[in-house]
Amino acid sequence: MDPCVANRGVSLIDLANRYGTPLIVYDLNLIEENYRSIKDSTGARVLYSIKANPNLAILAFLRKLGSGADAASPGEVFLALKAGFKPSEVLYTGAYLSNDDIKYGIDSGVIFNFDSRRAFERAAALGYKPRLVFFRVDLGYGRGFTPGVTLAGEESKFGMFLNDAVEAYGLAKSLGVEEFGVHAMMGSNVLDPDYFLKIAELLREHAKVIEEKVGIKIRYFDMGGGFGIPYKPGEKPLDLGRLSRLKNLFPGELWVEPGRFIVGNAGYLITRVTEVKRKGSRTYVGVDVGMNVLIRPMLYGAYHHIVACSEGEGTEVVDVVGPICENTDKLAINRELPRVKEGDLLVILNAGAYVYSMSSNYNGRLRPAEVVIYNNEHSISRLRETLDSLTMLQVIPSFI
Repeated sequence: MDPCVANRGVSLIDLANRYGTPLIVYDLNLIEENYRSIKDSTGARVLYSIKANPNLAILAFLRKLGSGADAASPGEVFLALKAGFKPSEVLYTGAYLSNDDIKYGIDSGVIFNFDSRRAFERAAALGYKPRLVFFRVDLGYGRGFTPGVTLAGEESKFGMFLNDAVEAYGLAKSLGVEEFGVHAMMGSNVLDPDYFLKIAELLREHAKVIEEKVGIKIRYFDMGGGFGIPYKPGEKPLDLGRLSRLKNLFPGELWVEPGRFIVGNAGYLITRVTEVKRKGSRTYVGVDVGMNVLIRPMLYGAYHHIVACSEGEGTEVVDVVGPICENTDKLAINRELPRVKEGDLLVILNAGAYVYSMSSNYNGRLRPAEVVIYNNEHSISRLRETLDSLTMLQVIPSFI
């Protein structure tokens, strides 16, 4: 399989030549396959996690497939509604929300998933009188792909332990809430299916205690996200067949919030070689994209596989580096690649999640265009920034 050709035979080289580089391309056919596979295997209602990739075309596409939306901020709520999601299809899970954040959610009519009892109290003080409410429970068990991604226990800033959750549900009941959901964040990029089954059991046990102590019935069980994708060669994909055990496990409706699993492997970051520099024993392959677009390797030590769209003679161990004025601006270190020259194209794989959504204009660098492809059609879904983008929201005060 040609790594420089997308799922349905669209040439990434042709797209790069047409739209320029750096360029991010999203394969909607693959996104559709991923969405249907996680939905069918778990039997759950899927709420796409917007933070993974907030591209409006992707949101609208997933809405048409029947997905709901998981939003973590007023901005993500805004994007979900802009893409056509109904407020009842959006679950708003925010941490340490300001009163303005809460009021935006109330005015938007979305479903709240409260991270603490105090957040619910502040919402009630602002006039919030929901029929349905969720609370985020810390199960004391969570796994991330790197130590910095902590999702459970005292070191995690998210959710509340069981005793606090009981109090939160009791308060909601006393204020007239009629329907209840429970939420737990499972992990981050986990490839072990048994892990999710353990989370499901813990969530079910916590919900049972809450129901008994508060005297309510929990109708919706949200296991969050964390479904992983392989980044490194040789990693085995998540065994979705094992996840079929989640069907009918809960005495209510199961919800899941995949983001990376749906879009991660459907994104291609195309970049052009600007220079090959040999410095002592090292070889640096400079490219026209840097950590302002793909920060995951610098932030987490994350791995992204890189392929060359050229047939160089032999291979070479290189550092692939960007144009940012930081020595940490290294997309790959000691990576064996075919020998490349100036003007050659490289494709960075698995760039569909947490790439553009974590990008910036650091060093005055512009963010790339985004293109979506579906079957044999392709179109710009986000325009490339221009230099004017850097000053669009800035004002020089009159006293200067």
